[in-house]
Amino acid sequence: MEPGAIPESDGQVRVQSVERAFRLLEKLVMHTEMSLGQLAEAAGMHKSTAYRLLHTLMELGYVEQDGDQGSYRVGIRLVEMGGLATRSWPLHRAAEPVMDRLAEALGEAVNLAVEDGLDMVYVATIDAYNLLRMQLNVGRRAPLHCTAVGKVMLAFRPELLRRLQTVHPQLRRFTPHTLTDWAALEAELASVREVGFAVDDEEQEVGARCVAAPIVDHRNRIVASIGISAPTARLSRERAIEVGPDIIEAARQVSERLGYLGKK
Repeated sequence: MEPGAIPESDGQVRVQSVERAFRLLEKLVMHTEMSLGQLAEAAGMHKSTAYRLLHTLMELGYVEQDGDQGSYRVGIRLVEMGGLATRSWPLHRAAEPVMDRLAEALGEAVNLAVEDGLDMVYVATIDAYNLLRMQLNVGRRAPLHCTAVGKVMLAFRPELLRRLQTVHPQLRRFTPHTLTDWAALEAELASVREVGFAVDDEEQEVGARCVAAPIVDHRNRIVASIGISAPTARLSRERAIEVGPDIIEAARQVSERLGYLGKK
């Protein structure tokens, strides 16, 4: 092998210590605080290994330790890096001004979500201008089949729908309104393709209604969903249909900012 050459590998080159450190960070992000034992068990590693990795992460500012309880939590450096990473993401830069205008125009919470591992992940949110509002935190995961942001992806990405059918032949019910019958869901998705937007009508959470439309990038790929969320007391079914074109227009603006030139 020549000096400086990268060795061939049958699979991906993985550094175990890096993988384990990120596994610990992932567990911490999902919980407020965790003890050393809890972290080691959750991450599937020995306490001594977890201890060494955690204290390295503490020295770098990515993890903090409670002086009294000894438990660990996410450090300010990780929060800072997460914010910087989000703001530098092309999708976020393209969507942010459009989300601001949509929130101001409609007075409701605006969400940006992407698909990851057959879930939708909210990557940006803007709070509603009303006191009674929906709160969706960045990083929250949500199902594909019963959210507006998810149904949009399923409607316009048939390969994603096929993958969901294979992995989850039985759709989970969240509320009495959740569509768990595949025929009914596919009929709903056909309607979404026809009108260009999707509505979550209390399908994931009773008392909440959402509307979303797809975002397309410069390669003509559907990469995200943009939508609004509101209490049903304020966003009626009729109002949700009425604002559908506004959501489509917002999605079009974000798509253009990503370089989408229209259907070819």
